[in-house]
Amino acid sequence: MASNGVVVEWRPAQMLQGRDVAPDFALLILNQPLRNGVNLRKLWRSSSLRIAADGGANRLHELSSFQGKFSNLQVIIGDLDSLKPSVRDFYTSQPTPARIIQEADQDSTDFGKAVNWIRNKHPGGMDIVALGGIGGRVDQGIRQLHEMYMFQQDPSYAAGRLYLLSGSSMTFLLKTGSHHIRVREDEDNEANVFGKHVGIIPLREPSRITTRGLKWDVTDWETELAGGKLSTSNHVLPETRWVKVETTKDVLFTISLAKVDGEDDA
Repeated sequence: MASNGVVVEWRPAQMLQGRDVAPDFALLILNQPLRNGVNLRKLWRSSSLRIAADGGANRLHELSSFQGKFSNLQVIIGDLDSLKPSVRDFYTSQPTPARIIQEADQDSTDFGKAVNWIRNKHPGGMDIVALGGIGGRVDQGIRQLHEMYMFQQDPSYAAGRLYLLSGSSMTFLLKTGSHHIRVREDEDNEANVFGKHVGIIPLREPSRITTRGLKWDVTDWETELAGGKLSTSNHVLPETRWVKVETTKDVLFTISLAKVDGEDDA
């Protein structure tokens, strides 16, 4: 297994638990329904920058539990073909008005526009949690995975790490090398945000992976998206706190959220 000897550590649960120890990150609201296993209040409280990609502002505003809880949105960006006038008026009339940025470029998605804006404003690097990722239409989901890959070409994640968060799982990119992912932050299982289901999917080309901490661990195991073997529906062992992955090529790591575990053990 090829490796440069550097281990990349991941502690994504810190962002989802709403704790003060969470690193600085931007919360990006995409134009998908906001529901199921994600505690938006905790994400909102932990994030240092809150942005909506066009119609994502509509989704945020229409939450049944809204009542002003998420009124301090800072930026709405995109081609703005989906943003409702009433929603625009609401966010621009707050004590600290949201900044409205219209970009008409049809060669990039609203998701891509938002990520580019964040990266330009924070050249030293900032992690991004995109809420609503990998949801809705298949073609849009594939485009999000494509952009996740394209926005993280640097092997050291110098521009920041990008997480796609749906109502059922979190997905992020493991670059070639060794990775340790903290999947349980507390001894108390009730406080943990992640469930047991894990998938490791090659994105651009075949890879050979080695894992530790899963029910069905593999060693130097070849995986390929089209026509090869895939590691899906694996399980984190009950005693595992760190899942360890070595990969010869870039792969997606996806893990279920605890609140949706048990709905389907397939």
